[in-house]
Amino acid sequence: MPPLEHSAEKAFLIEVAKQQILQKLNLSERPNITHPVPRVAVANALRRLHMGKGWTDVMGHFSSWEKTESDEQGYEIISFAEIEPSGLLQFQLTHTRGQAMHVLKAQLWLHLRAHQNITIQIYVAGQPQVVLGQQQLGSQGRSGWHSFSLMPALQNFFEHEDKTLRLELQCEGCHSNIVSLMTTSSNSHQPFLVVKAKIKETGHWVTKRSLSCDQNSDLCCRKDYYVNFRDIGWNDWIFKPEGYQINYCMGECPMHLAGVPGVAASFHTTVFNLVKANNIPIAGHSCCVPTQRRALSLLYFDPNSNLIKTDIPDMVVDACGCS
Repeated sequence: MPPLEHSAEKAFLIEVAKQQILQKLNLSERPNITHPVPRVAVANALRRLHMGKGWTDVMGHFSSWEKTESDEQGYEIISFAEIEPSGLLQFQLTHTRGQAMHVLKAQLWLHLRAHQNITIQIYVAGQPQVVLGQQQLGSQGRSGWHSFSLMPALQNFFEHEDKTLRLELQCEGCHSNIVSLMTTSSNSHQPFLVVKAKIKETGHWVTKRSLSCDQNSDLCCRKDYYVNFRDIGWNDWIFKPEGYQINYCMGECPMHLAGVPGVAASFHTTVFNLVKANNIPIAGHSCCVPTQRRALSLLYFDPNSNLIKTDIPDMVVDACGCS
């Protein structure tokens, strides 16, 4: 990166951070949250998942669900239902255009009033022959939360372009409509759907440890910069974390650094330096590049006000080296 004034460098890095995040989330612009989900509903859903060992913490992985491989970008989506007058539950789900999403697990959470022995069946509206989930519930003397597994039939929904998922609930043993059994008067008891999915990604980086830059050296190093989402007005749609550590690599790459710990001494680099040492004409030169990256975990609202947790691969530079 050529030298920049501090203010120009700051503006440049903020713009880079914005573009990186939007591009990785397949968004052309930041979501405009016109109908925000009540924070009490969000907090209750996260607390419910944490209590059920679904999330180890707000930014943690689902501890009871299989962790995705390193070459896969994972998504963990919380979508809050709109209840239609007919009693159908409607969810607005965002599909990632041009990418195949594979559903690992899905759960519907309902807060139900006190009941006797009942059996609840869940269908895609208009498709009563396809049962998404079924569960028998014993007698319950007070209101409480219940989760219903919706796999594997829900995968079919994500293979089509339709973004609106409408679920129909049927209850055996209920003396009235299933809607009357649901506790929906409070925002904190809003039904919600939790989906864990993955998208295949490609590419890996060589992992070598490297040091941060200091003022006394011009050698290849990692320069750290932190972008606070509140400072750029993005805290209304990014729930967690509070900011993004946008590090980058800079500095010189003398030939002798190829064998120094902390520098990328790959087979390619070794051959490259042997060629230079023997004065063989070559095109190109050694560059200071990232050699180790890690994922950025985001908990954010999409344009449909679904709460999504995803680990974006290769977003934070941890180490630099000479190519």
